[in-house]
Amino acid sequence: MKIKIAVIHLGFALTGIVTTMLGPILPLLSTQWHLNDAQAGRFFLIQFIASPAGAAIASKVLSRWGATRTVPIGMFLIAAGLAVVGIGSMTMVMVGIAVYSLGLGFALPSTNLLIVELVSEGQAAALNILNFSWTVGALAAPFAISTLLKPIGLRGFLFLVAAAVGVIAVVEATTFPKGNIVSASTRRGKIAPSLRFPFALLTAIFLFLYVGIENGFAGWIPTFSIRSQHTAEKITAIVNSSFWAALLLGRLLAPLVLRIVREGSLILAGLTLAAIGIVVTIVSPNVAMLETGVLLGGLGLSAIFPTAIAIFAEWFGTGGAGSIVLGCCGLGGALVPWLVGVASNRSDNLRLGLAVNLVCIAAAAVLYGLMRNFAREPNEILAPES
Repeated sequence: MKIKIAVIHLGFALTGIVTTMLGPILPLLSTQWHLNDAQAGRFFLIQFIASPAGAAIASKVLSRWGATRTVPIGMFLIAAGLAVVGIGSMTMVMVGIAVYSLGLGFALPSTNLLIVELVSEGQAAALNILNFSWTVGALAAPFAISTLLKPIGLRGFLFLVAAAVGVIAVVEATTFPKGNIVSASTRRGKIAPSLRFPFALLTAIFLFLYVGIENGFAGWIPTFSIRSQHTAEKITAIVNSSFWAALLLGRLLAPLVLRIVREGSLILAGLTLAAIGIVVTIVSPNVAMLETGVLLGGLGLSAIFPTAIAIFAEWFGTGGAGSIVLGCCGLGGALVPWLVGVASNRSDNLRLGLAVNLVCIAAAAVLYGLMRNFAREPNEILAPES
């Protein structure tokens, strides 16, 4: 079982590279085809529309074949999409982004639900550790791209990652035969049947906002760093990776923090710290202040997503519907980065564009209050400690 868990974590780390690589390569794509911010934001739009579409399809596969089949299907799609992006024309780049994003819609929710099935206790901690692995990949992406860009080029990098994902997909497909771990997600939640749909809807919107904030901030960090501080390629990579390093540290520490605070307290504290970090980033007059804001933003956002998934799985349960709920959050990753680009383009000021994320954080905090007040039964988990 330990080997299987290790394979799951390795595959999830690779999805971290794929999910976040669009930010670091966005300046290259924009320069190659002379794109403005609104046009460049369409790449995010494609990625995070295709991802929830994949999750919707995956929900049917998950219900019939279980996560042990759904995850490798997603990995195969990711590998294929990366290879298509590597072909290089703008049309093929957009098609490839759509294909690998479809694969992410299969792999990301299903992997989280698979871990929920495997862990009987401490699900929030286990999910934070799983997403720690994802963040390792996200952290490695900017450095890997900047390091490999000269010797093998962007195309070589894409083909290399595609090959690695393909190998993991083969290993997962052969190591996790149907029914070997779980044939289908069957864990039932604690929430009353009459509350299941509204609770799922509120959770989906909350996760929608979270993913939108994460991508609306992290996705534009490289461009903002270059534009506001005129950073060189390596400094830009360091600033971008600082976000993922903070996310990494926060998810590593979350299991320890969860021993002394409730899940709900951690979520509210995270939203507050993320807002502070984004404000510091927006007003930053130099690279040091920019770095500070990026670190605070990443640390604040770190534990929100996996902890919210744990709350959802505990009260709603797992299964096909769970894949849809988790997959829908990708729409936030489509809308918010695009809105950042539009706001920046219309105001001719990327600082104002990044402020879109603050509006989303405020909305997420209000929504969390609605979740707490609406779902009376799970208040033991949802309500922060007084």
